[in-house]
Amino acid sequence: MHANPIPGHLRAAFEENLAEERVRSMRESCVLAAVLYALFGILDIWAIPSELQAVWLIRAIVVLMLAGLYWSTHFQFWRKRYVPLAVGMYLGMGLGIEAMVYLAGPDDLAKHLYYTGLILVVMALYAWSFMRIWQNAATGFTLVALYVLIALRVQDMATPQEWPVLLTNCFFFVSANVIGIYANAMRGRYLRESFLLRQALITDLQRTQAEKRESEFWSEHDSLTGLPNRKYLMPRLAGAIAKSAGDGTRLALLFIDLDGFKAINDHLGHATGDAVLQVVGKRLASCVREHDLIARIGGDEFVVVLTIDASLDEAVLRVANSIIAAIESPIRDPDIGRKLSGSIGIAVFPDDGASADALLTAADRQLYEAKRQGQGSVCLAQC
Repeated sequence: MHANPIPGHLRAAFEENLAEERVRSMRESCVLAAVLYALFGILDIWAIPSELQAVWLIRAIVVLMLAGLYWSTHFQFWRKRYVPLAVGMYLGMGLGIEAMVYLAGPDDLAKHLYYTGLILVVMALYAWSFMRIWQNAATGFTLVALYVLIALRVQDMATPQEWPVLLTNCFFFVSANVIGIYANAMRGRYLRESFLLRQALITDLQRTQAEKRESEFWSEHDSLTGLPNRKYLMPRLAGAIAKSAGDGTRLALLFIDLDGFKAINDHLGHATGDAVLQVVGKRLASCVREHDLIARIGGDEFVVVLTIDASLDEAVLRVANSIIAAIESPIRDPDIGRKLSGSIGIAVFPDDGASADALLTAADRQLYEAKRQGQGSVCLAQC
């Protein structure tokens, strides 16, 4: 079991995040490994002069392999084949060095010294690759086994004189793998911890932003009906007035007040009154166009803002009468059992006011006149 395992629902995101690290690491390691592999060829002049041309050919092949791997990282298929390509890369570098050990003559220094190049490969394997621990370990110990096989079967290092050298080399080689496995496990844990921390921070940020958006929404909307409130209405009304003034259209503001609503609250309770307001809010929305503005600005007071054409009276009165009819439609709730109606006062821009406040005040005056005429009345400025 890994420390800090990645939850199932985050595993795909973790792998995607790791894929970017794999690309970056592979490109950097290919460049650095190619440079070191080529530069190490200078030592071949003294370490393995008996097979210099063959060794340089091996180095050239490995460098070309690294260049090809670097090039392959620019293609999407590389992500799906990362493990075999990474294993091939490190085995290729290691086998290149072991081939040099294989070719070394009895008097060549490479026979005893080039195992250090294998340790560098092992260090790079555990430091740069993003494979599973067992995949890294299998690759590293394969190189150990091949080195021992070459030392025993080809270089004849099983003799009493060579045995201490082989044993020492193997000790350091195996130790490099053990240290690499431990470091690999630590890095894996840190990678998971880092990823989980970032995810937690992202989640917290998303939650904070969602809460902020919700707070901003409800600061401008009525919590009971979900309709915009006065804070939302006034700047939008001012903007609509400015637009109408610019394009020559007209606005009508309908100020709606429910008749007999106080009796519902007093006799049936505020819970029933709230239910009535919610029903009314939905009915108002069904009477106007989607782009028209509806707001609840008080207890039982609603506002509708309409953009209208030249046929002012007919269009506005048609909407106002449909709103009255919707409000008066029976509410299918046995607990209410009371008829509801509404009164509407209407003000028009630019005839009755040139600002949002002036238009709302004018509509309020017309609402007062409508109430004087009786329940279910509608009053324009000229009524």
